[in-house]
Amino acid sequence: MKHHNKIYFPFSAIVGMENAKLALLVNAVNPLIGGVVLAGDKGTGKSTLVRAFAQVLPEQPVAKGCPFNCNPFNPLEMCDLHYELWSKDERIEYESRKIRVVDLPLNATPDRVAGSIDIEQTIKAGRVSFKPGLLAEANRQILYIDEVNLLENYIADLILDAAASGWNIVEREGVSFKHPAKFVLVGSMNPEEGMLRPQILDRFGLYIPVEASMDPEERAEIVARVDEFARDPESFYERWKPYEKQVEEKIANARKTVNNVVMDRDLLKLVTATVVKLGIKTHRAEIVTVRTAKAIAALDGRERVDLSDVTKAMELALRHRLKPRPFEEPPRKFDEVMRELTSERPEPERGQREGDREADASRPSSGLGATGRGRSDRVEALLKDFSEAPTSFDRGPYDDFRAWGSAFGRGSREFKATAIASLKGAPIDAVPPIGQQLMDVDLPASLRASAASSPAVPIVINPPCIRVRVRRERIPALHAILLDASGSMLVRKKVSIAKRILKSLMEEAYAKRTYASLIVFRGIEATAVAGPTRNLDAVYKGLEEVPVGGSTPFTPALLTALDHFKTFRRVFRNSKLSLYIISDGAANVFLTDDPKKEVLALAEEYKRLEVEVIAYHVASRLASTAPDYVRLFVESVGGRCYSV
Repeated sequence: MKHHNKIYFPFSAIVGMENAKLALLVNAVNPLIGGVVLAGDKGTGKSTLVRAFAQVLPEQPVAKGCPFNCNPFNPLEMCDLHYELWSKDERIEYESRKIRVVDLPLNATPDRVAGSIDIEQTIKAGRVSFKPGLLAEANRQILYIDEVNLLENYIADLILDAAASGWNIVEREGVSFKHPAKFVLVGSMNPEEGMLRPQILDRFGLYIPVEASMDPEERAEIVARVDEFARDPESFYERWKPYEKQVEEKIANARKTVNNVVMDRDLLKLVTATVVKLGIKTHRAEIVTVRTAKAIAALDGRERVDLSDVTKAMELALRHRLKPRPFEEPPRKFDEVMRELTSERPEPERGQREGDREADASRPSSGLGATGRGRSDRVEALLKDFSEAPTSFDRGPYDDFRAWGSAFGRGSREFKATAIASLKGAPIDAVPPIGQQLMDVDLPASLRASAASSPAVPIVINPPCIRVRVRRERIPALHAILLDASGSMLVRKKVSIAKRILKSLMEEAYAKRTYASLIVFRGIEATAVAGPTRNLDAVYKGLEEVPVGGSTPFTPALLTALDHFKTFRRVFRNSKLSLYIISDGAANVFLTDDPKKEVLALAEEYKRLEVEVIAYHVASRLASTAPDYVRLFVESVGGRCYSV
């Protein structure tokens, strides 16, 4: 058996992961669904599933020799060259190619993603020539980003702009160019390594949690198949090849019929009523759900959506849209709705009366049917149930707490710095080099400067015309939060107030994509509940398991945070360190017999590391004669203290 392509584990041989498989299949049927995120622990088979998926994708017509994979039959999916041929009624040569999975590595540069000037052609021809990037290669294909939550923001923004418009527009380095960029975006991630920005998450049509099977029999079958594949990949693939062909044909047939699939108006109203009931604001929720339900029906060989298609589509498309703010638990209403939708019920009617068919035929071909008669009692009941006003949730008195001007500061989403002769960050400008340092030379800018000084061909780059890039780099930041959980914090609901403050701080850290660690101090020791980590959800959830009571070991907590800062600074030399203290100031457990000297010595260590210190003083209004060592520390280190 001779293969020209690398053999991956067969898609049809993967055990379990049914929702993840279905999500990939419906996106292959209708790319307008908007892609999928597979989120789960490492080792659960996310990347394996995507690689396997590439093997069952069908062929599609592509304009011959086109670097943008243009559709030769649809002018809306053509580059400028082929659109000009089409407008002149000239024949466009085409060939059939399999839909591919295009990988986008995390270290990809903006030039590689969006495309840039072709240096070689520019020098040969004496005019600026465009070199397509990954977005051109991914047009009408699958764009896969492994560990999508770790993707640099400036790269993510390029991809989101193209995904939203369907076009990649390049205006830089003397290049003005655009080309179609319609792709299915597939991402995989491990939530433990950090969360996905809400702006990116909402762009994905579907979100699938991927969990390892806890069934011993199923796990045994997984091991057996993986072992067999490792020993003889070709024979294993050959055995599963008929099943792979069936999946490929199933996708190809569904792609042909999906535009003919209709959804009864009652089911459409059920979708919109459910979205309103759940309090989801984005219209993308209903649009993606309807497209997914139709794709599921098309994969099943049907031309009418039924209730089971709708419930499955809701399960795939709605859950990740339920969290309007970070660290808020999704309303339990979703699980209740899904249980109600999937409870035992009469099978919904797939047929329709003749009068209804005639009514459908007279309607515009929007794909959405509108039956008033013949609908099932089940849909009728659900519509009545879900058309009620959405459930409102009471807000706590500190839910909108923002600590006096926000301790993190306003403005940019992240901490950034500008650097020359650095290979990290997004290029924002080009300047002459400083001294003799010629790192990160910007060839297009150097060519432009040379052409401006001497327009002759071939272009010669002289030393005065050399330009190096100026880059804007994201600075890693660690926010260590010290939470006082001693017995004195139980008075006057101080712990409740402290948790509200912590939630506000975590939301700010989430927005700025920083690392965070949570250190709780009580009794005679300080405990690192989480961190340093970018999985801020886990940090916040760790609060629920924190016991309260005992003494206040303030300086042990400072030492624990200091260890976190030193370790972080060794990994990220150019980093921003911030300490946030939430306490009532009643420290009474120390490491030496001289508390004041101990606190001042630690303050010197923090000053040496240039740690920003901010304290939220959750104190009683009654006057206290005990020394306030928290305030002493903050003042000694030059920090800020807010009374709450």
